[in-house]
Amino acid sequence: MPLKPVAKTGDTTKTVGTTMFTGASTGTWTGAAISETAYPLPTIGGVGVIHIASCVFSFSGFAANGTTAVTGSSTVTLTAASTTLQKGSTFALRNGDTTQDAFGNTLTVSAANILRSD
Repeated sequence: MPLKPVAKTGDTTKTVGTTMFTGASTGTWTGAAISETAYPLPTIGGVGVIHIASCVFSFSGFAANGTTAVTGSSTVTLTAASTTLQKGSTFALRNGDTTQDAFGNTLTVSAANILRSD
């Protein structure tokens, strides 16, 4: 298995989905700030290695009648899979790790750090 760069705080990005929330025919998603959970050690350039990233996405739109408001939210959480680099029973997120919900809201790790793990 090839070694991938390990993620540090700030390496996670969000992409809002395009699938309408249940009951909506129009509307848009927005994403709040990404919350990343880091280990105190190791660090990359003084920044903690992350093992969880999470974001709350909110939807605002209208039903097919055009007057009934439809709102909703979805929390997307990206948790590290099994890696050689680990702290206790948790692992490290790596470049290319990604997850999405049923609406297409996505979290993706884009890391190019020197610290690597399989």
